[in-house]
Amino acid sequence: MDERHWRLLVRTLSGEASPAEREELRRWTEEDPARAAEVESARALWEATGALPARASAPDADAAWRRVARRTGLDAAPAAHPDVLPLRPRGARPAAPPSLLTALRRAPALRVAALLVLALGTALLWRPAGGLVRDHVLNRTVSTGRGERLRVTLADGSRVLLGVESRLRVPRRFRDDARDVHLEGAAYFEVAHDPSRPFSVHTADAVTRVLGTKFTVRDYAGAGPARVAVTEGRVAVRPAAAPENAPPVAVLTRGQAVELAAGGAPVPPVVTQAVEKHDLAWTRGQLSFRDAAVPEVLAEIGRWYDVEIQVADSALAARHLTITFDDEPLDTLLREIAAALDARIERRGEVLVLTPSPAVRGPARGRAAQGGAR
Repeated sequence: MDERHWRLLVRTLSGEASPAEREELRRWTEEDPARAAEVESARALWEATGALPARASAPDADAAWRRVARRTGLDAAPAAHPDVLPLRPRGARPAAPPSLLTALRRAPALRVAALLVLALGTALLWRPAGGLVRDHVLNRTVSTGRGERLRVTLADGSRVLLGVESRLRVPRRFRDDARDVHLEGAAYFEVAHDPSRPFSVHTADAVTRVLGTKFTVRDYAGAGPARVAVTEGRVAVRPAAAPENAPPVAVLTRGQAVELAAGGAPVPPVVTQAVEKHDLAWTRGQLSFRDAAVPEVLAEIGRWYDVEIQVADSALAARHLTITFDDEPLDTLLREIAAALDARIERRGEVLVLTPSPAVRGPARGRAAQGGAR
């Protein structure tokens, strides 16, 4: 079994896998009887370690768990406590059950798994090539799907609101001299002040370092430049590819923002005025765009409403919108966009397509009431 599918198996058995991950593991398992046998053996072993009587919580089992905890770098407190915030009537994903590692700390009967891991030399949980679950054990990843936000409280007291279709990887225990998290997508951070341990947010294009402040970070793959906007305090931003001791490309204070293109090059002007209406709109459940390219607008709507929207015309794709929506139904929202662009929405199977309106010739009129297009 390759490392990816071992990782999927561990996430499935610990109750942390998403429906898509469980389905991927199921399909992969059914392709080969040998895979099915291996998965069932691992599942049986996993279940057996949780079915032993409570007397297995003797001091020897406790000592074994402490040795495993020291080996893996786990501390006693969970790294994050998530709370799913549904954005739309589609319904929120139910809260995931506690991971096996949390259960091991809480349930005496399960701590016998520590003995089993030691007896096997971690053969099951530590393979192949450096480890199926080394990252899973040392870090915790929380994520959102389309149409979801997630509120997370970290072990140091910092609070994070994770945006739609985003992923946050957090150490189960922060280092003594630093607090580093990794983000894909969008998040709003309220960082607990700790001068001895700077807090850094790593994305594909930028590293944002703070001591204690409030700010947003947005960096979706393939969706334009990364953007950092500060609402309180002070942050330093450097390209992700730059050495850790490299000087920042920008130091931001309240009301300032910076954008970094792919690769970390700052988008001029380097420091701009943050616009709270737009930078924080998503934290209030709003969609707000300021001079945003049409493909960017459609991609964000897709994340919020779990739909795929394409633009079929290069001239339309080159247009920009300044427009705001406040918890409006998808059909209302699309009608407003189509009207602002003098376009129309067509359904082609499961995909919605924005196309020019055949009844309109010449430049678009725009819409002063709800926004503007150019």
